[in-house]
Amino acid sequence: MKSDTVFISDAVSQESHNNIVSAMGNFKRNGFNKPLFINFQNKTSHILIPIDTLPDKLLNKSGIIKARKQFLHALKYSVENFDIKIVLLAASTKRLFGKEIELRVNWEGKLDDNGFTLREFYPNTLFTNGDNGTSSLLELEIESISKKKKIKPENKIRCLFQKEDFHCSGAIVINGLGLLGTNSLKYLIGKNYCENQIVIISNHTNELQDIIGERDISVFSHLSKISGHNCIGKSSKIKLIINTTHNPSQLITAESISKIQNGQSIGVIDVAVPYGFPEEEFHKCNNVFRQDGGNAYVEEGLEYFFNPVICGLSENLLYVCFAETIALSTYLKGNPKEIENIRKLNLFNVNKATKDFVKSLFEKYGIGISPNPFSYNKRIDLSRIENVL
Repeated sequence: MKSDTVFISDAVSQESHNNIVSAMGNFKRNGFNKPLFINFQNKTSHILIPIDTLPDKLLNKSGIIKARKQFLHALKYSVENFDIKIVLLAASTKRLFGKEIELRVNWEGKLDDNGFTLREFYPNTLFTNGDNGTSSLLELEIESISKKKKIKPENKIRCLFQKEDFHCSGAIVINGLGLLGTNSLKYLIGKNYCENQIVIISNHTNELQDIIGERDISVFSHLSKISGHNCIGKSSKIKLIINTTHNPSQLITAESISKIQNGQSIGVIDVAVPYGFPEEEFHKCNNVFRQDGGNAYVEEGLEYFFNPVICGLSENLLYVCFAETIALSTYLKGNPKEIENIRKLNLFNVNKATKDFVKSLFEKYGIGISPNPFSYNKRIDLSRIENVL
């Protein structure tokens, strides 16, 4: 039996892990479960292979080594049994083998100078982490919530002088400056948001100056540390937080929200896995809307051969990294000679060329943001939160 792609993924939560075990039985000796099958538009077939780990286990060395070993055995099984052409390092597995999957490892999952890289072991296989697709739909999510909350680019001069007839429409916080956070920053700058409307939370700012240039964008180490900013105080205007990190030192909490909230509603797009805004902290907040980032809505042609609910999905809903992989494989199915051009794309770093190409595929195959977002893998009842939006 053949399949075009494989998504190898950890479970996004303990609940999801429990659901997988309940539906499929215990994991195999090598730490992965039976494949789950997906078809797209009757053109391409795909398998999802869950590995027996959780995102928080990948925050320490022993957990990373264990997950690497599980991933490698799942990869070997899928390539040998399904003739896989594209491999997605889904969810937290994308961090297991280095930023460019350049790390040399052995079959025990340990770093080994005499070992192999994924590309060396499977030179004819295409690998991706799905971040270019995720970043392109995250931009659409930012645009969507900004419109709902009536946040628009403002004039810096009018903002600085605080003229009586001027009312800032709102400020946006980016929590975390990894690939997705950096892309979100570039997106807001490209949309000509006033520098006082952008607030950055990060301890890693080595490349920041190259991005912001001479713009006087404020940078703080934590959400609760924001102070002395035009958008803080009696006329508090922070209305949206884009969270792209699960770093324990930068988690969003009810207390940190209270430091920037002064009666206004605040929206949060949380694209991090594990979540950067823990559910128990969210429930302590008032007048806060949160949605999962990184979900893709597929208009038609998506067919699951399992109950997608066990993975936090639904009939038309996919994780964006899955959607990117499906779009790439469907394109190559109809254009097999394009494989070498696809190989030239940088699929492991968010960049304009790859992002624009993936975005064009999303448009071609009817993939976009969900009209009904999810939060903590549960569908949001929008009728109950209209006042927050």
